Formats: sequence, C-alpha cells, structure tokens
Amino acid sequence: MLKPFSWVLLCAGLLPLPAQTASYDCTQASTSVEIAVCANPRLNRLDEDLATLYRSLLRELPRQQAERLRQDQRSWLTARNSCGADVRCLQARYQERMSRLNQY
Repeated sequence: MLKPFSWVLLCAGLLPLPAQTASYDCTQASTSVEIAVCANPRLNRLDEDLATLYRSLLRELPRQQAERLRQDQRSWLTARNSCGADVRCLQARYQERMSRLNQY
C-alpha cells in the first residue's frame, strides 16, 4: 500500500503542465510568489501578459518616463511579493498593475 506522501507525488505527476510559461524560468522558481504563479495557469498568463506590456512600454517611452516606469515596477514587485502564495491577492495585484500600465 502506498503511503499518503507517495499518493501526492503520484497524483502530482498526473497533472498537466501549463501550456503557457511565466515571464521567468519556472524550473528556477524559488519564492512562494514565483511558485504560485508557475502553478496557476491564470496567474501564469497574467504574468506573461504583464511582462510583454512592460517590455513594450520600456521600448516606446522616452528615457525619463521609462526610468519612472522601472521605479514603479520595483514598487509593484514589492507589493506583489507581499501576497506570498495567496492566489486571490496575486490576481488582484496583477490586474491592478495591468490597468496602471495601460494608462501609460
């Protein structure tokens, strides 16, 4: 008979991997936030969409505005990281950030 932990490992191996990848290498995820984003397809997609928009804005904005955007992003990352692995909190932070970036 399999022990409970063995069942967890067996079941985890049967779960499908997300088709979309986060804006970073999920095999290197080390924080609770990174792990939560990699494990949740919706967060994963939000992270990728946000990263794409952020990189696009950095290319398009004048240098001073781009630097302000970078500072804004650092502040946002601090707020996002305060969510830990709380998926609802992370979704709210990502949606707020997307809304903010769309104002640029």
